[in-house]
Amino acid sequence: MPKKKIALPESPVKLKVHKGDTVEIIGGKDRGKRGAILAAFPKLNQVTVEGLNMMIRHRKERPSRKVTDSGQPEMVPGGRIEKEAPLNASKVMLVCPHCARPTRVGYAYKEGTEKLSHRKYRVCKHPDCGKNMDNK
Repeated sequence: MPKKKIALPESPVKLKVHKGDTVEIIGGKDRGKRGAILAAFPKLNQVTVEGLNMMIRHRKERPSRKVTDSGQPEMVPGGRIEKEAPLNASKVMLVCPHCARPTRVGYAYKEGTEKLSHRKYRVCKHPDCGKNMDNK
């Protein structure tokens, strides 16, 4: 059976969340749960969150390419394997490390003479917080 092609977004997407950020799921079966981002896929507009959106794969035990000392191939264990599946980046919201609330992301710039892209940092959009979320 041929692999299903993943539809790419029409234009490239700038993700406002990065690997290692703490996010809260705002829609779907895991709504309200929090976790850290394990991987971000900007071209697909998807992120993988630690311990959330779990999927189960049923794998058959099979020999691997490695050979043991006795000349027999090593066996890869089978069974039910649970792992995180990517979910759309629009379903997650960044959690501010200072006020511990899910927030929208704004940007600000540090003073200096280096390139503008190096001076840019994310800020919390809550009116009573507004602190730097990148901690650079």
